[in-house]
Amino acid sequence: MRFVLVGLAVVSGLAGAITALHLGMLALASLFYRVPGRARDVPPVTFLVLVPAHDEELVIGRTLDALFADARQRDKVLVVADRCTDATADIARSKGAEVLERHPGDEPGRAPARQDGVRHSMAMEWDAMVMIDADSIIEPGFFNSCEAALATGAEALQARSEAAIGHKILDHTAVASFALQGVTMPRGRDRLGLLVRLRGTGMVLSRRVVSGFRFRAPASEDLWYSLDLCLAGIRPRHVESARLRSLNVGSWKAAGNQRVRYEAGRMSAAREFVRPLLRRHDKAALEAAWFLLSPPYAVAAFALAVATGLGLLAGATTVALVFGVLLVVLALVLFVGLLQARASWKTWLGLAVAPWYLPWKAAIQVRALLSVQRKVEDYGATPREGVVK
Repeated sequence: MRFVLVGLAVVSGLAGAITALHLGMLALASLFYRVPGRARDVPPVTFLVLVPAHDEELVIGRTLDALFADARQRDKVLVVADRCTDATADIARSKGAEVLERHPGDEPGRAPARQDGVRHSMAMEWDAMVMIDADSIIEPGFFNSCEAALATGAEALQARSEAAIGHKILDHTAVASFALQGVTMPRGRDRLGLLVRLRGTGMVLSRRVVSGFRFRAPASEDLWYSLDLCLAGIRPRHVESARLRSLNVGSWKAAGNQRVRYEAGRMSAAREFVRPLLRRHDKAALEAAWFLLSPPYAVAAFALAVATGLGLLAGATTVALVFGVLLVVLALVLFVGLLQARASWKTWLGLAVAPWYLPWKAAIQVRALLSVQRKVEDYGATPREGVVK
C-alpha cells in the first residue's frame, strides 16, 4: 500500500512540478524586468484599432469612449459587429467608429471575425494594428506608448493586460489570474528574451506581420497566432506603460465556460505546435513548448497539494518535502504577481476561496479535454450578466 501511495504522489507531483519550475523561473526573471530605453527618434505611427464584438451593446460604448479619448487624429477604429442581434453596430457608429457587419450565415468564431476585419482593413491606410476586445478599457497614453515601443524595432507588442477591479470574489480571482498572465509572466519572458504571448486584447501588430499571418483556431486564436510568430522567429515584446483592463464575467458558470475555451485552445495548440517548437532548438520555442505541456497554475497547485498529502500519508518524508517546497514556489509566484499588479487587500483576502477554486479548475480541464475530443468549433460569446449600460 505504501508503494502505491508513493507512486501516486510522484505521478501527481511531477505534473505540478513542471508548472512550478516554469512559473518560478518566469517570476524570478520578472523581478529584474526593466522598461526598455526610449528610442531617440519616434516616427509617427497610424494605428488601426480592430474591435471584434458579438452582442456587446452593454459594454462597447465605454470601450470606444476610452479609445477615442486617447487616439490621435490620424488613428482609426474599426468595429467588427460579429453576427450581432443587438445594437452593437449602431452604438459603434454613433461613437464614430467604422463598422463591418458579419451576418448570421458567416462562419462563427472569434478567429474568422478577426480575419474578416483584417481583410477589410487592407483597403485602409494604417501602419500598425491594435486589437482591443469590446470589454477592455485602455488607460491614457496607450497609443503613444505603443508608438514608442514600435520605434525600437519590434513588430509585435503586447500591452499590460489586467482584470477590471470589482467587488465579488470572482472578480478578485480574475485579478489574481491576470496578475500572472498579464503582468508577471510577460515581464519575465521579455526579460529573458522569450516569446511574450499575445492575449487577444491589447496586442499590436505591424502591417507586415498582419499581412503575413492569419487567425485560424476555434479557441485561443491569439495563442495560436503567437506560436505561428514564434516559429517564424518573431518575438512580441511586453509594453509595461501601455495598459488596459478587461471586464470580468458575471457568474461562476460564465467563468467556467470562458476558461473551457481558453484551456481547449491551449490543448489543441499543444497538439499542433509542440513538435515544431521543439525542432527549432531556440530558447523561445523551447519555453513555448514547456508552457504548452504544463498544467495551469491552479491544477498544478492542486496536484502538488495532493502529492504532498499522499507523501505524508505514506510516511515518505522526502517525497512530501520536495513537493511541499514546490507548492511553496507556486505560492511565491502568486505573491510576486499580486505585488507587481498592486492588488488590493480585498484581492489578497479573496484568495481564501483557493481551496474550492483548485478542484473547480481541475474540472475545467476535464471539460476542455472533452470539448477538444468532440472537435468543438464555436464556444460562443461571453455573456454580459449584470452589466449596466
